[in-house]
Amino acid sequence: MDRELRRVMKREGQLDLLAYIVILVLIALTGVLLFLALARIELPDAWLLRNEILRTIVPGLLLMVILYLIDQHGRLRRKLISIHEDLETAKSEIQSAYDRLAFAHRTAELMASLTEENGVDHVLEESVAYFGADAAAVVGDDVRMFASENVPRNDAQRAIMQTALDAVRAGQPIAAQASDSGSAALAVPLRVKGHLDRVCCLWRREGAFTEEQLEGLQLVARILEMNLENRVLLDEIRSQLQGTLMALSNLVELRQPDYIDHSTQVADLSVSVGVELGLDSDAIADLKLAAVLHDVGMLEVPLEILSARRMLTAEEELLVKRHPSAGARIVRTARFNDEVQQAVLAHHERVDGSGYPHGLRGDQIPLLARIIAVCDSYHAMISNRPHRPALTQMAAIAELRGALNRAYDPRVVQALQTVTGHGDATSSPADVALLLEQVS
Repeated sequence: MDRELRRVMKREGQLDLLAYIVILVLIALTGVLLFLALARIELPDAWLLRNEILRTIVPGLLLMVILYLIDQHGRLRRKLISIHEDLETAKSEIQSAYDRLAFAHRTAELMASLTEENGVDHVLEESVAYFGADAAAVVGDDVRMFASENVPRNDAQRAIMQTALDAVRAGQPIAAQASDSGSAALAVPLRVKGHLDRVCCLWRREGAFTEEQLEGLQLVARILEMNLENRVLLDEIRSQLQGTLMALSNLVELRQPDYIDHSTQVADLSVSVGVELGLDSDAIADLKLAAVLHDVGMLEVPLEILSARRMLTAEEELLVKRHPSAGARIVRTARFNDEVQQAVLAHHERVDGSGYPHGLRGDQIPLLARIIAVCDSYHAMISNRPHRPALTQMAAIAELRGALNRAYDPRVVQALQTVTGHGDATSSPADVALLLEQVS
């Protein structure tokens, strides 16, 4: 389009230049003839000037040139008008496409930032305003609908249900208009994992929807499809994750009775401490997984060592100290992320470098591992053991504080004091409950 416009503009400029030259020539000739007439000077006795034929032909030729220039100029002007109209049409289409993409982006933002139900409700409400509809709905096992004020809800729902049914039968987007009432509707099927799951609909009492509005609704429907499918896949992954966790925990439980109870308690304590320390939801989720799996490496420790009621030999202690590395390897094989792997690997490291398996110290130890170390030790202290009775919470806290900057991170111990009620609270139980729900 730009190349054609430049070509036409260049051609018009050339014709304008030629027209100016002809006009200047004519003006010059007219001036010469007028001067000769006023000065009463006779034309030179030249055959070319006195020949009747030439005197007739030359003005005719000049007139033809002028008429040709006028015609070409008109053609170019009409061509420019046509190109201008095409450009305006293209501009309108681009603006329309931009608006559709902007609304689709808004739809994606709403679905990503809200729960499924709230996201759908907000998208429907904004769709009514954007498409100029009176009602919008997503029809599936249930009907989620938003209708403008003063709109008969029953009429809208009845028309939407009928259009949704027609779209399901057709298996493709449809536009419908009632000849008797003048109402119109659009419907686009939503497919989740290849199966028709729901139908997205628009309805208005008067006036038809345009083809562009149907395309816009299809784009919104694709965004909803992707979001719904991602949520289904996420639920499946969470289910698989829970299955993996239970399988690993049950395997350890067979060798270490009460492991599931211990790891669950350590995980809950760790999440509470993580909230107190201000960790974000992703870090909290990783912390909970690592805390549940922190001793999974015990699967590789011989059962006779685990069940021994005596002091372990140096060789046996060495085998036990390998369980963090074994646990990290098992967690890696189960495809848990690197943060979970490192937390499992380092949960027996100590801040002064006296821990194992790598003798890390201070901030070299991942924060998640430092949190699990404190919570694991605390829960072990307040639980009954074959060789000693359970300590009180205050006594366990005192033990932890006695090993600050030697075995345990002071910030983590302080956070544990807070969440167990032995320090100044900075996060409410409601905060902890909410985050636990988000990562469960």
